[in-house]
Amino acid sequence: MAEPVVNPTSHLSKAAGAPNRGRRILIAILFGLICLLAWAVLPFEMPYIGTGLVSAFIFQLVVRPRRWEIIGVIAGAAALTLFDRLVTHHATDLRTQIGACLAFLGLLSFLVLGLRAVWAEGDERQQLKSILLPAAGFFFFVYWTQHLLNLSAVLFPKTLDVFAYCFDASLGFQPSFIVGRWFQDYAVVDMLSRGFYYGLPIAMALVYGAHLRVKKTTPLFLLEVLMAAGMFGYLFYLAFPAAGPVYLVGPQFPGHPLPFSDLRNLVLRGLEPRRVLMGPATCRNAMPSLHMAWALLIAFNCKPFPRWVRALAYFFVFTTVLGTLGTGEHYVIDLVVALPFAVAIQALCTHSLPLKTPNRLIPLLGGVTLTLLWLILLRFATRFFFRWAPFAPWAFIIVSTALALFWAQQILSVEHRLEPSLEDALVQYDRKRMLALT
Repeated sequence: MAEPVVNPTSHLSKAAGAPNRGRRILIAILFGLICLLAWAVLPFEMPYIGTGLVSAFIFQLVVRPRRWEIIGVIAGAAALTLFDRLVTHHATDLRTQIGACLAFLGLLSFLVLGLRAVWAEGDERQQLKSILLPAAGFFFFVYWTQHLLNLSAVLFPKTLDVFAYCFDASLGFQPSFIVGRWFQDYAVVDMLSRGFYYGLPIAMALVYGAHLRVKKTTPLFLLEVLMAAGMFGYLFYLAFPAAGPVYLVGPQFPGHPLPFSDLRNLVLRGLEPRRVLMGPATCRNAMPSLHMAWALLIAFNCKPFPRWVRALAYFFVFTTVLGTLGTGEHYVIDLVVALPFAVAIQALCTHSLPLKTPNRLIPLLGGVTLTLLWLILLRFATRFFFRWAPFAPWAFIIVSTALALFWAQQILSVEHRLEPSLEDALVQYDRKRMLALT
């Protein structure tokens, strides 16, 4: 009677599979606890928390639109929203309720995709990682940016708001006050503009997801551009700490500002702008407007998409102009300076051209020079602007904007080479690791 043939490797594979299965169960439990902790402790009343978390759901829709996973995420988010309304009461007003709903969608996407990634194998695991890692990066970038802004208030108790206020006044009127009154008079303008203003992380996630979908350029380039803008913008916040007109004049915004003629006479008679003391809860994040810079960078990097998508991107820029001014968070000069700053960031991150190439070097140096020049002029040329108001300030704005747009055209004419995506990089890394183990 023939003896059965026994595969000697089968016992080894079972023995190896047991601890591997146990490790995966432990990781899944830990991941679930992290999501539960995030639901319990995250401050959903803080701006941008919900819109930052929902990037995971957006990436899931774009990269992995599996019907039952999406239905499960939406159902779970609906259950959490109902539980929040009836029991925990995280959200107390409409804005925080919307933010909480978006946050729940994001958290459930993290949970579902994370658990799937724990048990997935091969290419499916890499696809899930290509969603989870950028989504986590987006959220932590948004979250820690909010906390870093509080540091500027500690370092600079006094701000340069009066200098920015005076420049806006030298234009002959105060644009932020005018748009602020539009917000008061037209509820639709207020609602839509504020929605786009606070929805900036969603716009970032949508464009990143679109890059993942079309695969014409590397999505990592967009992440680099957006994060570089945040990092260098924060340094400019420290160089020119300012908060915005709503914090300078308080409840008087957007009422009638000081008349142009009165302020001009005061400045020309020798009254110099001075730093003003503001409370530690007020963020010094006005100059330059990173909201505007990010909106411009989003529009710049919609080049691979159809014309209607690019049109929507520039419409988002327009609504950002309204949102930044109408909320009183920014002076109009903050938006002017944001354009050369955004051009410099785009040039800095365009690695498909050598740095010494004119189409990259000139926009980079020109954008940095204009940004720094504006900070110097705002600090020391107030009397000059009022002496020749309103022609001199308008002329400086027109020249600055024209130069920045010309340099933007130069750097945007560059075709980005298709580099490996995050998913490809993860696949290559896992293959190398497996080869090393064997």
